[in-house]
Amino acid sequence: MKRFPLLCRGRVTSSVALLLVSLLWSLPPEAHAEVAVRRTFLKLASSNGHGAVMLDLEGKKVSHFREHLFATEEPVIDALGNDVFVRGQPRVVHSRDVLFDAFFGLRSEGTQRWLTSQDADLDASGYAPWAPGRTGGTGLATLVQRVGTLEVTTYVFAPQTVPHAAFVMALRVRNTGASTSTGVSVFSLHNFHLGFGRPGVLADLDENGETVEVHGDDFVEKGFAGVVMGRPLGAVARKAAWTSGDSGAGNGFITVRNGGQQDLRDFTAAPSAATGWASAYQFNLGDIAAGAEKWAGVAFVHLGNPDGMATARQWLSDYVSTSDAKALVDAEVARWASFQTDTVKVPTGTAASEETLVRHSAVVLHMAQVREAESFLRDALSRDGEPRLTRFKAPNGAPAALPGMVKHAGKGAVLASLPPGEWTYAWIRDGAYAAAAMATLGMRSDAREALSYYLNADSGRFQHWRELQPYGMPPYLITLTRYHGFGVEETDFNEAGPNLEFDGFGLFLWALRHYERTTGDLTLVDQTWPTVSTKVADALVALIDPETGLIRPDSSIWETHWNGRQRAWAYTSLTAARGLCDAAVLAERVGDSARAARYRTAGESIRRAMAEKLTDHHFALASNLEELRSGRGYWDTAVFDAFAMGLFDPAGKIARETVRGLDLRLSSPAGAGWSRNDDRYDHTGWADMSPWGSEYDSAEWVIVSLRGAMVKRMAGDSARADRVLKWVTDQSLKNYLAVAETYDEQNGTYKFNAPMVGFGAGAYALALAHRADGTADPACGAYLDESTLSKPPDAGPGEPDAGPVDAGHDAGSGEPDAGPVEQPLVTGGGCTATGPGAMAVWLMLVLAGLLALTRTKRA
Repeated sequence: MKRFPLLCRGRVTSSVALLLVSLLWSLPPEAHAEVAVRRTFLKLASSNGHGAVMLDLEGKKVSHFREHLFATEEPVIDALGNDVFVRGQPRVVHSRDVLFDAFFGLRSEGTQRWLTSQDADLDASGYAPWAPGRTGGTGLATLVQRVGTLEVTTYVFAPQTVPHAAFVMALRVRNTGASTSTGVSVFSLHNFHLGFGRPGVLADLDENGETVEVHGDDFVEKGFAGVVMGRPLGAVARKAAWTSGDSGAGNGFITVRNGGQQDLRDFTAAPSAATGWASAYQFNLGDIAAGAEKWAGVAFVHLGNPDGMATARQWLSDYVSTSDAKALVDAEVARWASFQTDTVKVPTGTAASEETLVRHSAVVLHMAQVREAESFLRDALSRDGEPRLTRFKAPNGAPAALPGMVKHAGKGAVLASLPPGEWTYAWIRDGAYAAAAMATLGMRSDAREALSYYLNADSGRFQHWRELQPYGMPPYLITLTRYHGFGVEETDFNEAGPNLEFDGFGLFLWALRHYERTTGDLTLVDQTWPTVSTKVADALVALIDPETGLIRPDSSIWETHWNGRQRAWAYTSLTAARGLCDAAVLAERVGDSARAARYRTAGESIRRAMAEKLTDHHFALASNLEELRSGRGYWDTAVFDAFAMGLFDPAGKIARETVRGLDLRLSSPAGAGWSRNDDRYDHTGWADMSPWGSEYDSAEWVIVSLRGAMVKRMAGDSARADRVLKWVTDQSLKNYLAVAETYDEQNGTYKFNAPMVGFGAGAYALALAHRADGTADPACGAYLDESTLSKPPDAGPGEPDAGPVDAGHDAGSGEPDAGPVEQPLVTGGGCTATGPGAMAVWLMLVLAGLLALTRTKRA
């Protein structure tokens, strides 16, 4: 939200602002409608858990093919096995994007062109349907274009049956006209980058030192980053290749771009290293009768070993066999159809549009899970010969001898996003919501592998860091931030130090019990309880601060880093309380009665401490203890989970006052949901209290909106809950079924990362399932008895306007939301540049305009 201009001399009181809010609530429903849904997300990912490929509908091409699904492999280590730091930052081995671009061209009606120059039918494009009459539900991205009477559809997907980094791009050419289309040819161009460097998986790799050769109809391109092999799917007329410095007749890109009917020039040169090789195929389809269609395509695999041509070729042969492009597309659709019918369980009471999105959300959850367990590593990190060292062993258990294969611990990890989202890392927080959603949707094996991953990864690495020494950090297993792709615990750094987060312990325990209760599978806990109890639940109990009864300060959900930015966060304590209550149930089931009692007591005591020490004088739950003690700026929608996870009665006074405060201050101006917190506005100049204060804070967050919808529904406000679900559903349907991380709070467009997995697809599935279930699940068997809570009139900190919004509505009445109210930065006799005063004046103007509009409509 923009800051409001200086409008007045003197300060309009917050009560006036609240009065105007109540007046706005009385306006007709159309005055509170969300902005129109728009399509702003145009990049569609496909993954088989080994690699990922992306179709760019705006560029009309394949623009990304990564050697791993995840963004990083492991830390750079020295000869002693220690992580290497440079200027305070850990060095990392990044995964690589080995494709610059790939796309099709078409010759028809006597001329030819690359299809990147043709308009896309954005309404017809998207993910291929898993059954007739359906939308999406598969991992096949499609681009629909039209050239005269020919409808051309590009299919791009990572084949699920290939256990390697691979993708297929296929083209269907359908004649929609009334007469035969003659002399049709298809061209495919593939520009891989296999040179030096590891700039990051979303950055272009060098294209130096590449070599191209032809074996039969297969193209082979090699470089420092490995080997890519391409096999045509259909009869090939020509095979061309050229370098970036070739501007002559051998440059196939120019040949097709210039129109006419000139064929590609066959590549016959001997293999030689050069910069910027590209290759292309020409398929002569001939005549296509009215109503008929023909196909062409190419399948690709990548191997990190540049000498692995024979292996890569065998991978292709095993997959393609004698299949043509259409057969491979049909087979891939059939595999996803089987997934939808045999695995996915749609929550009851789901509308058709919601079913479309939740089925595709299951696809996203499945595609975001790492399925590789080993990888080829070179013996050098770069062309200057810097040695590559690894902590992992060869697949046979012997010490790794590089170059060679290593067996790592990455299998099962669920990443926070798919590309083009930058969060292709395994956060425990996102992963917990994802694993719970997988179990809910019937994806039992995926959920089990996701939870098992956290128990097998290389964690506990930060126990003795100096930041944690005052805590006497116990041995632990669940990461304090996230993991590298090979299953190595990682944290990120900035000028305020590392992120060290404790909410993952409780979230894991919550997800573990959710899995057991939902699937009925008791064996995972039975087999792992000694580890779960000692290195997760016991470690969490040890992190309770004896002075506050809360979990000790950490970086928590919004990752505020350390060195003075750590806080006693409500989110960390609420996840701990919920997780320990769930651990108590698991302990009791396995016969560990002593731990069951200890965990239950700890969970209940954390909840009690939250109610007593993390609420203001109206009992509204604050973001963290430090901001609450400052008396202002403590609003944070992450606390919705205190009610969604069953710590407090969603109809009780803590929920009522908390939700009212969040509605007043953090409801999104553009949409049905909420911003994540008030840090963008609350403490300008108080950097120690609001460490971020960015557009990330003010954006409308899908995860908190979906959790908030659950809370609203439990409190009886089904209207608001349904608004949120419809808003997210409509946004996602318009944007190719990708559930976003955030929406722009001003115009509702997609912002930052998509598609999100745990914070997106998973949270959506859980919200639908919660609506369908309709039963309460209080932590430790019962909500906190709030009748035992009391605060004297002058007790505790709290903003002057933090109390209930009395607009003549009961809690949960479904009243429209008033939008965020910024806190004043200037008080006293001067004019308030921002805050309730300025908001009040602004609301007066808005109210006058809306009332005038209403009168006009009624006239």
